[in-house]
Order: sequence, then C-alpha cells, then structure tokens
Amino acid sequence: MKLLLKQYLASLNERDELDVILPDIMSEVGYTVISRPKRGTTQYGVDVAATGPHPETGEKAMFLLSIKSGNLARDEWATGKQALRPSLEEILDVYIPKHVSKRYQQMPKIIALCFGGDIEEDVRPRIDGFIDKQTVPNEIEFAEWNGDYIADLIASGLLRENIFSKALQTSFRKAVALVDEPAVCYSHFRDLLDGLTANAPQKPADRLRIARQIYLATWTVFVWCRDADNLEAAYRCSVLATLRMWDLCKEHFSPKKNGAKTC
Repeated sequence: MKLLLKQYLASLNERDELDVILPDIMSEVGYTVISRPKRGTTQYGVDVAATGPHPETGEKAMFLLSIKSGNLARDEWATGKQALRPSLEEILDVYIPKHVSKRYQQMPKIIALCFGGDIEEDVRPRIDGFIDKQTVPNEIEFAEWNGDYIADLIASGLLRENIFSKALQTSFRKAVALVDEPAVCYSHFRDLLDGLTANAPQKPADRLRIARQIYLATWTVFVWCRDADNLEAAYRCSVLATLRMWDLCKEHFSPKKNGAKTC
C-alpha cells in the first residue's frame, strides 16, 4: 500500500495537486494549518504553514512547507524556474523575520522540504551543506518530507486501519491497477466507496474523514489514468465520488440550516 501511495505522490504536480492534498493530510494527523497555497499573492517561499508537535521534544512548533513535485534533482534544487533553494532563502530572509505572527514568533521554526519523490544522490551533499549552514538550534531547523514520509502520513491518518480496512485496500489496489479497463476499474472503485460509506457515522468530523478518503482515492485513480492516457475510468469514478460525497453532506445543506435556500 505504501508503494502505491508513493507512486501516486511522485506523479502529482506541484500546483493544484500536491499542494492541495498535503494540508488536508496534515489536518487529519493533528497539525493545525494556518496558511494554505494562494494564487496571486506573494508567499515568500512558504506554500503551507502549520503548527504541530516538534518531532523530538513534543513541544509546539511552527512548520513552514516549501513544496515541489517529483524527485529533487540539481535543477529543481538550485537553477530551475521553481527551484527549491531560492524558496528556502526567501523563507529565511523574509518570511520568518517579517511575516510570522507574534503568537508564533517564540516557537521553533521547522522548514520542511516537501516533494513527492526522492532526493537524487548527486544533489544530496549540496542540500545537506545548506541545511547545516542555516540551522540554528532551538530556533530554525529543517525537515525532509519526501514521498516516503508523506505516504506514512497518509497511512497513519487518512488511511488508518479502522477506516480503510484490508478488504477495502484490495478494492483500492485493483481499481488503480485496472485503469485501462474502465468498467472493471469502476466496479472495484464502487466496492471501495460502498465500504467507506456503509453505515455512515453521524458525527460531522467522522463524515469529513470519509469524504477525505473518497477525495484521495479519486485523485489517485485520476493520476494513474492520466499516466495511462485513458481518462474514461477517472471520469466515471469522479461522477460516482461526487454522488457519494453528496450523500455524506446533503443533510448539512437542508433549507432549515444556516439559512440555506433551495433552487
């Protein structure tokens, strides 16, 4: 399952894909997301800002994520149009001293290098040298959130065993493996959604968790369909996912709640 998730993450684009799902994953595993990616605004290197427990001390820390797609090679590190090093330098030079709210200024800052794949070996010494030079103990630290780490976050949060059982994992794998056969893919995807939505819980938080499951599963099917150059299965699965999502949330849009109006 982890290998499947890692392949999925490595296939995501940086914008409107990886940077969209990552805040939801973080929220599910206990982080408090305070800033998400925005269009048309200067972000000074930070795609996502959140607070959460320090991985070593357990005390509250601020996490500043700079997100890139795929593997991190030499061009993606220093010289490309969307290179990571200039983004990290903006975080250090501008974001931390000028844009961190007072309530977070005393927290340790952990700058996370996020990418769906792996760091290529020829660029590893450059990255390690940069991190060693810029680390300030108890103030500014760095973390590597590669495909393996993010896949673990998904597995420990969105795909926890009590929500995504082994039987449903089998349906998920089969749906992804058979995207070239849209009818078969759809059948297994429907089995997955049937299992997720059977006896839907009443608590909004639990329903939200299931909605995120459906969202992630649908994205995964789409990415694999895109790689196979055959979007029919993705189209059919997306329609089904939309209908199941509506079943989960429709009661929260009734005319008697929050002044909602019917069309």
